Amino acid sequence: MSRLKNMTDGKPIRLMMQFALPLLLTNALQMLFTVADSAVVGRILGVNAFAAVLATANLHWFVLSFAFGMSQGFGAYFAQRFGAEDFDGLRRAFVTTVYMVVVFGVVVGALGIATSRPILMLLETPQELIYDSVIYLDIMLAGLPIMFAYNMLSMTLYSLGDSRTPLRASIIAMVLNISLNLVLIFPFGIAGVAAASLVAQSVALTYCFLTLKKTGILNGSGLRPHGNTVLPLLKFSLPLGIRNAIIEVGGLLVQRYVNISGTEYVAGIGAARRMYSLLMIAGGAIEASTMTFVAQNFGAGRIDRVKSGVKDGLRLAIISALVIMAVVLPFGRVILGLMVSGEPEQINAVLDIGAQQLRVMGLFLPFLYILFLFRAALQGIGNTFIPMVSGFVEAGTKVFSALVITRFFGIWGVYLSDPLGWPMATILLVIAYVLSFKKLKNQGERL
Repeated sequence: MSRLKNMTDGKPIRLMMQFALPLLLTNALQMLFTVADSAVVGRILGVNAFAAVLATANLHWFVLSFAFGMSQGFGAYFAQRFGAEDFDGLRRAFVTTVYMVVVFGVVVGALGIATSRPILMLLETPQELIYDSVIYLDIMLAGLPIMFAYNMLSMTLYSLGDSRTPLRASIIAMVLNISLNLVLIFPFGIAGVAAASLVAQSVALTYCFLTLKKTGILNGSGLRPHGNTVLPLLKFSLPLGIRNAIIEVGGLLVQRYVNISGTEYVAGIGAARRMYSLLMIAGGAIEASTMTFVAQNFGAGRIDRVKSGVKDGLRLAIISALVIMAVVLPFGRVILGLMVSGEPEQINAVLDIGAQQLRVMGLFLPFLYILFLFRAALQGIGNTFIPMVSGFVEAGTKVFSALVITRFFGIWGVYLSDPLGWPMATILLVIAYVLSFKKLKNQGERL
């Protein structure tokens, strides 16, 4: 278990920063991966192909975000078992999770392929984008078992204190994906771009699994799923999956308004939201670090360390958000300009829309970072209900933006659809954390 790290001893701030740094680099690579992937499509195939890929983003992310939320729940459960040194329970849960992830990936992928074209048409995707959008989306949906498994393995490694293996896996995936993109895009177009992503993730998935196996943590786990672990795993994971899916339902309504507005809006708004990884370059690292730290110490019964870790994480979150804002606000348009090429008039329109969306999201960034911190803390102590409710709050603001704000203020309803929900969800999560901690501490229970 030499690669794994127990976070129940040592200074919280030092442990969290050591854990978060590789995650920060991982997120930076994923940002570069996103920019490079989009730039290959936008600069080689043009604005329409670029928009066709981005038109699938909300629908694709609707599925992926559910899986990502489930993986976060699995990771919190694994971290608690690891912190409590319940290695047998950890192994049983891991094997059961593998079966759950594979079945879910196959079923959802098949349903998605069967309904992709009708849903894209229901969202009023511009007609000139439909053909390429369906091709790209169907290939990505066929690879859902790969993406779900990669997500789950990354979260497993994070929960056990290993943030370096996912970093190496991201490097492998990025280099391989960019290389394959340049090889496959000319003979196969958008289909080649989708295939390159799946091949790259398959290799990264294999690397994560082999590294995890070498730690010895899975020794003696066998191949049989364990029914008595299903309910605890679902208790941790299902509310988080539902939370993410609900948020994206609101996103689909916003996407419909964007699609109606035309190809330039699809490309501009989509490009800005692809830069979400830039906004989250530090936030995602702090979130995963906080959840792992809190869950491991909760499992070990170290309540004093939970409180200290959250305080340290809050300072890191606020400082990091301000630094990212200092990059995004002045340079957002320049970064977006790396993604597309075409007629100057069309490109200027796309960049104007995308830069405005990115600026609005950047201004609300401190709320998002604090939201992630307290959401991760609650998930780490096993409270997944309030994080799920926070997802309904975010979804509600998206629906309100799509149906009400756009009616009076047009495209500003789209610009504000994500950021408006962040402060409200943050308030809910902070109150829930304070009350939960106070109640359980007063009762003398383990937090």
